[in-house]
Amino acid sequence: MSQDPVATLIIVAYGRSDLVEALLDSISKHTPEAHEVIVVDNASPDDTAEQVRKHPSRPRLISAPHNLGYGGGVNLGVRNSTSESIVIMNSDLRVTQNWLTPLLEEINSDRTAIAAPLYIDEDREIVESGASVTFDGHVHRCQTSFSGIKVVDHVSAACWAFNKQWFESMGGFDPTYGLGYYEDVDLISAARLDKNSVVVVSESKIIHQVGGSFDSAATRFLSHRNHARNEARWRWLYREADNRAWNAEITITHGRVAVIGDHPRLVSELRQQNISVATLGSIEELRNRNDRDDVVVVEHHLDEATEKAPRAEITTPGEVSAALRRAGIAPSSRPPRPRFSSIASALSRRW
Repeated sequence: MSQDPVATLIIVAYGRSDLVEALLDSISKHTPEAHEVIVVDNASPDDTAEQVRKHPSRPRLISAPHNLGYGGGVNLGVRNSTSESIVIMNSDLRVTQNWLTPLLEEINSDRTAIAAPLYIDEDREIVESGASVTFDGHVHRCQTSFSGIKVVDHVSAACWAFNKQWFESMGGFDPTYGLGYYEDVDLISAARLDKNSVVVVSESKIIHQVGGSFDSAATRFLSHRNHARNEARWRWLYREADNRAWNAEITITHGRVAVIGDHPRLVSELRQQNISVATLGSIEELRNRNDRDDVVVVEHHLDEATEKAPRAEITTPGEVSAALRRAGIAPSSRPPRPRFSSIASALSRRW
């Protein structure tokens, strides 16, 4: 564009060139504001880089030497951006009319560090309108409608707007989280420590085709590992979190298990080992669990359970012990000790 861009849009891509092209098409259609687009290709195994080069919107392509993960890709893109206002984006998005200006207005108001849109699906149903974080570091997605600006504990980093100077002053995304999961919780925790607001802007709406680039095994491994890492680092920050929304799961536990069907002996044994157990009547109820279970126990239809709880270890009643080990859970009759770290020690682990 001939005029100076008001924002740099940074798309992090790994494969699925069809999704990247659809996002670029939607940006071209619904973004009249002057902007630049950077696509960070995380060493895609397909023709994504070549398709980006051919796109008529002529985005700037940055090829990473290897897969840096979402956080690492964002960090690389921000370093190469030319605007003070940044919008980072997953490749599985499509923007809608009037999506950009409301986000930029909010981050330029000096009251907000991160502004995110309202995530919707193809039918314009709400996918996410923010999230809460409970004392044990689990993220519980909200899907309720609202109007205006909502301050939240957390919101997915699928699309964030922020000022480049702020992002760099925070050190960007922490690379120790690897390919993904919880690096956004970590950065938001640091923002909250610095008394910065994180908000969802209802006027800005973006279609999020939740799918991800990981297979189920990689999803479970990264989710378990990075949740434990994030929870240990930031437990002191969330120790006052309101747990009433998730009563029966408010005690400190070694892990969370959802048991589908009638297995009273198994439920009793797990609870004696200080594991939080939720008993569900059907696999369909996993949709309301918001990915907060470490292990899901079910007699049949394991593939269906995997689809509805992709971050959990799926197992049968007879194989629970092995699934707990895979999830990194060590059952014990002794409750886990609270780990209320000091601010200084938490900061030293982050930087």
